[in-house]
Amino acid sequence: MIKLKGIGKFALIMTLAGTLIGCGSTPNKYLPVAATNEIKTTDVYVVVPQKEIVAEIDRSSVAAAGGGGLLLALIDVAVENSRANTAEELIQPIKDTLIETNFNSLFLSALQKEFAQLDWMKIDNVQLITDISKTTRQDNYTSADAQTVTFINARYSLSPDFSSVKGNANIAMLPKTEVLKKYSEKATSKKAKKYAWHDDNNIYRDNVAVQNKLLSTSTDKEENAKVIVQNSDNLKENVVKIATQLAKRVVSSMNTTEAAPK
Repeated sequence: MIKLKGIGKFALIMTLAGTLIGCGSTPNKYLPVAATNEIKTTDVYVVVPQKEIVAEIDRSSVAAAGGGGLLLALIDVAVENSRANTAEELIQPIKDTLIETNFNSLFLSALQKEFAQLDWMKIDNVQLITDISKTTRQDNYTSADAQTVTFINARYSLSPDFSSVKGNANIAMLPKTEVLKKYSEKATSKKAKKYAWHDDNNIYRDNVAVQNKLLSTSTDKEENAKVIVQNSDNLKENVVKIATQLAKRVVSSMNTTEAAPK
């Protein structure tokens, strides 16, 4: 039996977190200027279920190279599980160096600072959520009193070769008033009509990412992991930078309006 450990569990959490945002057929959807003029209040939920930094892993391509099939697919799973376990072993000393560096609070603080520059959002509340479930989006959307509800799902990680630290955020804004629902992507779909919090009702969405190089010596992740531990201050500085840079990218994206039709 093949068991997923360590980062495999994190991947499961990220899959669940991804359902809070949803996805669309296009890379992003920006708000039209008219919508920004009609928003009176906004509640923001910053979703970061991750407790510690993790390392990404390179996906196995055995099945693709071999033409597919169940056996090759199982080999892919075994290869990826082995890589995940190796990465988990390498990253543990790195996690220990970041015990006093809290990405969640850094990102939340940076977001609040950036949001202060967006007058049109009229933000009433910015709340950090670290424990998620299948109904997190529904529950917080339903309980929100604002005209719009924004979900920012963020994560941070080391690259597969331990040479960079990365940050990523999925962002979505939902309307709670009829006057704003006219800007929804697919307001007439069955799911949009049945579930007000469904991603078909998004009036804005985007995915943004940032990445910073660390002090690394090669493409060998084991060597790079040693360098990170030996230069832990450099890693801490870059985690702080990633939190700040990611917040700036999020707010910059939200402040980008949809191009007027020609």
